[in-house]
Amino acid sequence: MIRRQLVGAALTLVVIAVIGLLYLQAVAQSRATRDAWMLTHDVVAGALLGDGDVKHIRIPAAGDQFALLDGTPVHRRASHRMGAQTLLSADDLLGDDMVQVPVSVRAVPGVAAGDTLDVYAVAGTRTVLVGRRLVVIGAGNPMTVLVSAADEPDWVALEANNVSLFAAKSSGVGVPPNAGVAVNDAIASLSGVSQTGPVLSSGPPVTPPAASPRPSPR
Repeated sequence: MIRRQLVGAALTLVVIAVIGLLYLQAVAQSRATRDAWMLTHDVVAGALLGDGDVKHIRIPAAGDQFALLDGTPVHRRASHRMGAQTLLSADDLLGDDMVQVPVSVRAVPGVAAGDTLDVYAVAGTRTVLVGRRLVVIGAGNPMTVLVSAADEPDWVALEANNVSLFAAKSSGVGVPPNAGVAVNDAIASLSGVSQTGPVLSSGPPVTPPAASPRPSPR
């Protein structure tokens, strides 16, 4: 009888110990935190973040485990426009391999630092998309834009050889990739009708000569 009572007491103590351990784990998890970085003010795309632009904080580890930036964002550039108190993730920053290149364009809408552009090059009779959603960090002509370091030689070659470039202010959303658009293709696509004849892209319109009057019968 005494033996059964001892066994029962021991089992009770084990259950109490397990419940206590689970409770302590729950309390510890509820109080656990993780590192995060928060913007202290609004920033535009391409902005170079410094110590005064971000604040290191700790947030509860419980709840939705959304992706947050692990390392410091200082000396990194913002990939898009963001507001104050934004918790930064890796997608909010541009890669470390971004370089600044000058780009001269023949036609561009009014832009400022932080705007994004799609850039087209004229190649023969076709216009080709060569840069999608490039971040402007310096307005003017030439503009200063951010491109991948791997593309740096190509952009320098375009600038050095005065290739005709045109730009559109764009977020890049919905812009189709293309291998080049000819003038006739563009007119056919925009008008919704077939274009078969040649198109004059520049120069004054040609006026046909007036017909000679017929002599009056006698």
